[in-house]
Amino acid sequence: MHLFSCYVDVERFLGEPIKELVHFLICLCRKERFPVITHIARFFQHVDHVNQFYQFRREKKEEFLGALPLSVAERRILWNLIENFFLKHAENSSGKPIPQDDVVSLRKGRLFEELVYHLGPIEKEKVELLSMHCQPMVNRKRLKVFCRHKELSGKNVDVAFWGRNYVEAYECKGNVEFFMRLAFHGGEKARKVKEKILYLNQLAYQLSKFFETKIYLASFAPDIDLDWCRKMAFEWVRECGAPSLNFKFITVTDFLNRISTA
Repeated sequence: MHLFSCYVDVERFLGEPIKELVHFLICLCRKERFPVITHIARFFQHVDHVNQFYQFRREKKEEFLGALPLSVAERRILWNLIENFFLKHAENSSGKPIPQDDVVSLRKGRLFEELVYHLGPIEKEKVELLSMHCQPMVNRKRLKVFCRHKELSGKNVDVAFWGRNYVEAYECKGNVEFFMRLAFHGGEKARKVKEKILYLNQLAYQLSKFFETKIYLASFAPDIDLDWCRKMAFEWVRECGAPSLNFKFITVTDFLNRISTA
């Protein structure tokens, strides 16, 4: 029998605005939790910049809060947490302020990672262990992943769940379609986007040799063009000789629906 495990190189600092919002959401009762998360995800999908948040606060705050299945006190707490999420400043490791729009983008992906970590996995009965920021290992050795002759190893997945002969892993993005469209902008970022898609596909293929494997590229933004994402990803992975996509695209609503019926 083969053994799956994770190598975790560096833990990412989440920051208080993310941790506080996550704790509020996961502590809601079950019947409130999923509708509230879905409502927030749709709000966040269309508010990427701080000036958009200010406009939303002026024009749509009351409508947004009124649609939530929460008490007045809970709505007040939630809104304070959302304001901190968008407006509280952050610094890099050198103490230099990060542009606030970049902070917002970063926080969206990290928020989704934490929600998946706390609420997942989809196949609960098959899972015994979990990790964030996981470089997959098989039999205590880091798994080497290749696209033809080019090694893609050294990357990680945001969240991994595993048990006896089973692996379920997630790469979480604030908006997967936006992430993939960055590949058409050129430069280093475009190369990294494409390599991540190739890595996920080849990782799923390699792991499936040893375990029942489910790899997901997950989007916190629920209303994206999944057909376009699949079509484009398939074109890219064919460069590695892959005859099909070995990982699956999933949105936050797909994820919540699956775990609610699990």
